[in-house]
Amino acid sequence: MSNEKDLHASGEETEVSVNGQDEALQEEADSVDDALFLSPDDSEGEVMDVNGGGGVSELQQDLVAENEALKKQVEELSTECEEQKNRVLRVAADLENFRRRSQREKEDLRKYGIDRVVMELLPAIDNLERALQHATSESGENSMTEGVRMVYRQLLSALEKHGVEGFDSKGTAFDPQRHEALQQVESTELATGTVVDEYQRGYFLHDRLLRPALVSVAKNVQSVNSVNESNGADASAPSGQHDDFDPSDDAQE
Repeated sequence: MSNEKDLHASGEETEVSVNGQDEALQEEADSVDDALFLSPDDSEGEVMDVNGGGGVSELQQDLVAENEALKKQVEELSTECEEQKNRVLRVAADLENFRRRSQREKEDLRKYGIDRVVMELLPAIDNLERALQHATSESGENSMTEGVRMVYRQLLSALEKHGVEGFDSKGTAFDPQRHEALQQVESTELATGTVVDEYQRGYFLHDRLLRPALVSVAKNVQSVNSVNESNGADASAPSGQHDDFDPSDDAQE
């Protein structure tokens, strides 16, 4: 009997321990489930509703608002980036224009920077030309005249190396871009507008007019007289009447 009681008691203890283990496992599983459904931001352990409750809608609203704010920030940054790009392009264009303008001014200074010096030398060259013309007309060519002419040619050659060149105007058509007329001379041989005489030679500095030539211009009077004579003949002989017409002839008849 005692053995049967012991077996029965041991069986009850085994059943109690198994039941206790089952209860412990069930409690641990319930705690894990509770931990899965608890919000990590909720210190009081409130359970978040996953069935479409108010918590999810608020989270969605927050995400949408944050997304809109990020989109707006991206648009603002894009606009600012485009403005900075345009500003950089404008600065680069201004810098390129400044470089070209500086280069052009430097080239102009190199080509035309001697204009004042040349203008100071031209009167001396004019006087040399007049002296040579006077000496040649008075005594012809001699050693002194030839020496002065060599100096004159040397000056002209030095000026030509720097782009200074003179031009002849006598016998050419008057050009207001190159000539300055001092007087008008009547002529029966030259056409109107032809340069009769040159009082001062003109010069170019490269492609720029440095000094215009002082000239006199012809006015053809023969053609004017011919036109006047023809007009006068027409006026003195009216149509239908002759110079030898005598009104007394009709009376005698």
